[in-house]
Amino acid sequence: MSRAPDFRGHRRRSTYRPSRRERARYKRNRYGRKGQGSRSDGPFFDRRRRGPGASPLIVAAAGGLALLAVIAVLPLAVSRDRIIVRGLPDLGVLTPKSLAGLTVLVSVEPVDATKNLKVVVDGKPGEVVTDRTSLRWIPGSLTDGVHTVTIRSGSRLLWRSGATKTFRFRVDSKAPVLSLDEPAGKVTTNGPLTVTGTVEEGSRVTVDGEAATVTKGRFSIRLPVPPIGPLRAEATDEAGNTTVVEKRSFVQLPGIQGVHMSAISWATPELRDPVLQMAAEKRINTVVLDLKDESGLVGYRSSLTKVSEIGANAGQYDLKEAVDTIHALGLRVSGRLVAFRDPVFAGAAVKDGRLDEVVQNPDGQPYKAAYGAFTNPASKAVQKYLYDIAREAADSGVDDIFLDYVRRPEGPIANMSFPGLSETNPETVAAMIVDFVDGAASALRGTPARLGVSVFGIAARRPDDIGQNIPALARHVDYVAPMVYPSHWGPGFYNVSDPANSPYEIVSRSMEDFRLQVSGTDAVLIPWLQDFSLVPGRKYGAPEVRAQIKAARDQGSVGFMLWDPRVTYTPDGIPADAPALSVTAAANPAPTTSLSIAPAG
Repeated sequence: MSRAPDFRGHRRRSTYRPSRRERARYKRNRYGRKGQGSRSDGPFFDRRRRGPGASPLIVAAAGGLALLAVIAVLPLAVSRDRIIVRGLPDLGVLTPKSLAGLTVLVSVEPVDATKNLKVVVDGKPGEVVTDRTSLRWIPGSLTDGVHTVTIRSGSRLLWRSGATKTFRFRVDSKAPVLSLDEPAGKVTTNGPLTVTGTVEEGSRVTVDGEAATVTKGRFSIRLPVPPIGPLRAEATDEAGNTTVVEKRSFVQLPGIQGVHMSAISWATPELRDPVLQMAAEKRINTVVLDLKDESGLVGYRSSLTKVSEIGANAGQYDLKEAVDTIHALGLRVSGRLVAFRDPVFAGAAVKDGRLDEVVQNPDGQPYKAAYGAFTNPASKAVQKYLYDIAREAADSGVDDIFLDYVRRPEGPIANMSFPGLSETNPETVAAMIVDFVDGAASALRGTPARLGVSVFGIAARRPDDIGQNIPALARHVDYVAPMVYPSHWGPGFYNVSDPANSPYEIVSRSMEDFRLQVSGTDAVLIPWLQDFSLVPGRKYGAPEVRAQIKAARDQGSVGFMLWDPRVTYTPDGIPADAPALSVTAAANPAPTTSLSIAPAG
């Protein structure tokens, strides 16, 4: 048996010489045939198989290179899951309420990876509901502070990798701190008002519905005129928490001393001139003109389409000319606007089949009130009609709008229905009236006009009888004007046995009740007082008028308004001490009538 040649040791064995055939085979294996490369099994002979053998070092090197190539190419070939999240803000600020209301839906592509989705909240598994194609995270309650939500898909296959999405947000349950500064100086009803204060940084502020400028925790806004009722500021932080601050009015309301005039009386010199003479004598400083009376007629020439459409445009005087004339005399103009007692509007609504615009009985037919038809305070069409008249009057320069008959009809409330009101009871009806008055205040925003409500004298004790909640109404107006006519009280009311013959006592006691009702609000009491005779055998004259005025003043009232349906007032009963008011006189008043007024003596 011949020994296999071993060239690795041939230098030690000098006596061995490979044969020609062996040398040729070596050359072929080492260098290949002519024009070819070397064989892959290496340059050495393997004694055991008498052929060329593979070098372990070269094989290892080749394997390492192949592995590196696979590692480099694998990321390009493997697909990654795609996570889709809806409803979860990143870097946002949430209140606990808004957090609880979140609907966070998570899906992944491809869909078959849904079963591997995981939600981790601050390092702990989150509560989830999963179906075949998506996952819903239920946030639950989280404490104030920053929270981290991580969503992972857990694919473990060689050709697909998982994905991760991270969200961070802050929960804030604390309302922002807000305060209003005291005003600097006197604020008039028709002048601008600058409101300033402090607020938590990062918050937005509105004052009377207008956005304020906020800089480094201070806010400021200039309103063209002071708001009706209390000043209302609202701060909203990044999370949506709100703080509302209401402050007693900065406005110094004028002390109104006035008398009422119907539309026809203003157009009649024999009735108008004596009223203006009382102004010249400083007995009054205000004329209360009818805008729309209890007949449903709009006394002035209105430009509102709806007024003419329903036949309510009486056109008995020009409102702008009347306002300019009264202002030129240094007097204030208050407009009386009868609200829901309106046979003209109600009649047109019934004729056109708009029964939802009138008060109904339970059978759906118009309610028959003792004072005639009443429109429905819950109807948007009725509200707009009245707001438009109030705004037209304010734009014409009227200083105050006094809403009258701002109530429900007399009678059992069970016999009434108010379309649009969910249920009919004393509380809901009173709230409906308050909402209407609040809407009137909004309609007058941006005008110098102030707002008042004329209310029944019995409303302080028996608000359910007519739906007038005095404390609630007082929060939305400048003036509350109770009708405390002595002849309208029954015997024994307020422990006064004969109210008609006890004008001081009944006015004093009823005004004391109203003073308590409006306490804590910005509303000023301006009572309606009686200058007419109603009870047979009891004539009202100067002593009775003086007694009522004294009673109102003794209870802290800063003014009064006299009522006489015939507009024949008693000057001697009115003290000649009416305070001068700040009014805006017309630059070029256009007098439409000849005024004959004697100067005060």
